[in-house]
Amino acid sequence: MKVLQEMTAVRLLQLKAIKFQPKNPFIWANGWNAPMYCDDRKVLSYPKMRDFIRLELARVIAEMYPDADIIAGVATNAIAHGVLVAQQLSMPFVYVHPQPKDHGLENQIEGDLRPRQSVVIVENQVNTGENILKVVEAIRNNGCKVLGVVTIFDYCFAATKRKLDKIDVSLTSLTNIETVLRHAFAMDLIDEEQKQIIEQWQHNPAKWEK
Repeated sequence: MKVLQEMTAVRLLQLKAIKFQPKNPFIWANGWNAPMYCDDRKVLSYPKMRDFIRLELARVIAEMYPDADIIAGVATNAIAHGVLVAQQLSMPFVYVHPQPKDHGLENQIEGDLRPRQSVVIVENQVNTGENILKVVEAIRNNGCKVLGVVTIFDYCFAATKRKLDKIDVSLTSLTNIETVLRHAFAMDLIDEEQKQIIEQWQHNPAKWEK
C-alpha cells in the first residue's frame, strides 16, 4: 500500500487536485477553516487519472474483500467513482444518501440492495467521517454486512478513526495527508512553515485558528 499511496499522492498533486492556502483558509461545509482542500472530483475530467483511480480502487477491493457482493457509493460525491469501480469489477452498484430524501419515494438507498448482502462502501475522501457513519447505519438497517470502506484520500483525523473503530468499520485509502504533505514539500508546493501549519491543523481541525 505504501507504494500506491506515494503514486496516488504525486498524481493528485501533479493534477493540482489538492490545493494549499494556509494563510487564506478554505471554509468546509461544516464551518471549519481548512488550510488545504482536496478536489478529487477533478479526477473525473482526466481519463488517464480516472483510469488509475478506478483500477486501483477496484484492485484494493478485489484483494481485501473477495467476498463482496455489491459496491455502495456515498452520495453524492462518490457516486461516479463507485460506478466506475463496480463496472470494473462487474458488480452490482447502489448509492446511499446520508439522510433519506424528503421527496419522491423518500429513499435513502438508491438501487437494489438485498438483505444479507456483503457491501464495500466507496467514498471519495474521508474527513470527519459523519457521512460514512450514516451510510453504514442505513446499510446495516437494511440487513446487510459492511465489509469496509475504501477511499481516494484520507485526512487521517484521530477523531474520525475513533468513530470508525467504534462501529467496527475498516478504512483503506489510496493516499493520505501525511504522504501528500511529504511530496508537496519535496515538489516545492509548500514550504516548511506551511507544512507545519497544515500538520497543526490536521491534529486538531475542529479547534484550529487560522
